[in-house]
Amino acid sequence: DELLAISEKLKQEEIGNTYNPFRIIHVGRLVKWKRADLLIDALVRLKPEFPKAELLIIGTGPEEEQLKKQIKNKNIEDSVRFAGAIYKPEELARQHIISGIYVLAGMGGLSINEAMAFGKPVICSVCDGTEKSLVREGYNGLYFKNGSLESLTEKIGYLFANLDTIKEMGLNSERIIKEDINLDTVASKFRE
Repeated sequence: DELLAISEKLKQEEIGNTYNPFRIIHVGRLVKWKRADLLIDALVRLKPEFPKAELLIIGTGPEEEQLKKQIKNKNIEDSVRFAGAIYKPEELARQHIISGIYVLAGMGGLSINEAMAFGKPVICSVCDGTEKSLVREGYNGLYFKNGSLESLTEKIGYLFANLDTIKEMGLNSERIIKEDINLDTVASKFRE
């Protein structure tokens, strides 16, 4: 409820000028199993067809320096921004709202709920199991084959080529959080 309220408040503000539908957002600790490296390789493949494509990485961790080296070696430093760890819900919401797509390239889970509350379509593969209830193929997100650069690139490219779908899937993500997967519905199912 708090995230939805923050999202609504920020959508009223003048942050529309910084929105980029070609901005991918990744939120999570920078550890090997989150696969931010795979996301960077996908961005490299997408840049020729989608020159406005960029990646926003939120989080810190032991893989940060290696990821920065990878970005430098791939010569895409102008297209990737490291925002560090963000724990304030309002600032996290702001970063989601100005981005087009949330991608979880590796393991995780909770960040999917947050991205959906902020109206983002979700691209993921095998996470922690919660994604099966949250991400509905073709409705509010897409699944890619676990560990496959080709599959991940294809799914992101599909959304970049269909900007109306990004908006529609984002609205569907919010709808799922508001109506289907929230504190009341989960508590009710737990009681049952």
